[in-house]
Amino acid sequence: MRIRIGVLLILISWLPIAQILIWAASVPSDQAERVRLVTWSIQILIGIVGVAVAGRETIRLAKSVGWRQLPRAVWALLRSP
Repeated sequence: MRIRIGVLLILISWLPIAQILIWAASVPSDQAERVRLVTWSIQILIGIVGVAVAGRETIRLAKSVGWRQLPRAVWALLRSP
């Protein structure tokens, strides 16, 4: 479950939320840079947390199944609970 959450957080960090927020809120161009910077900063933090969550669980899994079997085990975890 943690690998799924980590991957989801990483994917969320790549969404163009800043542009959607600026468009939806009709932010003036002089404030758009500030909104974009704050949104990107939050998204970067979300991505780092996602990498940490998924990475920690992946390393634990690698220690139990080995590095050669890791891609298959991670894919199995992503597909089925």
